[in-house]
Amino acid sequence: MQKFLFSILLILFVQAFCPVSAGEFRVYSPDAYKQITKYNNSPSPSRIAPTRIHGEAIELVVDYSGSMSGWIGVARETLDIIIPRLPQSSAVALRLFGEKPGSNPEITNVCQSTRLVSNFRKNNQSGIENGLNDAKLGGGTPIEYTLRETIEKDLRYVRAFDKNSTNKKKKIILVTDGAEGCGGDPCAYIREVMRTRRDITIDVIQVGFNNRLMCLADETGGTYHQVNGKRAQFETAFETAFDIPAGTVAAQKYAENSTYKKPTPKYNNTKPMSAKYKFVNY
Repeated sequence: MQKFLFSILLILFVQAFCPVSAGEFRVYSPDAYKQITKYNNSPSPSRIAPTRIHGEAIELVVDYSGSMSGWIGVARETLDIIIPRLPQSSAVALRLFGEKPGSNPEITNVCQSTRLVSNFRKNNQSGIENGLNDAKLGGGTPIEYTLRETIEKDLRYVRAFDKNSTNKKKKIILVTDGAEGCGGDPCAYIREVMRTRRDITIDVIQVGFNNRLMCLADETGGTYHQVNGKRAQFETAFETAFDIPAGTVAAQKYAENSTYKKPTPKYNNTKPMSAKYKFVNY
């Protein structure tokens, strides 16, 4: 009888104090073990170590909706020139939005069509290039949702510092040709964010004549670049946003495409002229 009562008390004790309720996992199974392990080992926000970047932290957020088809190629070529010229301390991440649902396992809903393609990394030319090449055009423009994912997930645990170990602002460079297309309000969201934090700036590269996203730059102290259909304006906007000298992209493209070749001299005299000719003074 005493053994029976002891067993009952032991069962009640386990049910009361086990971190996962007995009703959730009544019978052992591999799946149950995985869930218990995940429950016990999942990091709380206080346990996640921040990513410390001693330099510029830049997240490039690019619109991949169908209307951007004429500009994505220009963006690729421009970034191929700009990214290698950034300071060695700069870390760049890439997030895309507006991809066609079904083009990637992560993209199932047109109004949640955004994903982090490449996390923050220094010398990240390959990550940026591969991400832009592999993505598929053709979705919507969930700008508020994308900004929420960028700020509340990608940048949440990123800390940027200058050479004196002073906190630096993290930069978002948003490239788009449209406005919010999924019922959100990017301006209201950013105002809400900036009431409690001042560690983010947003530079907007806006293709077309719509200036509804100027508020993102105004609220965060970033810069706003309107591109009215000219490739040179688009390239200059990228140079300014990445703090690269104006004209860098054009100069590099000229150097790569130039057919000019320095002529070879017709005569290759190795001796000085005075050794070959006599000079007469009149």
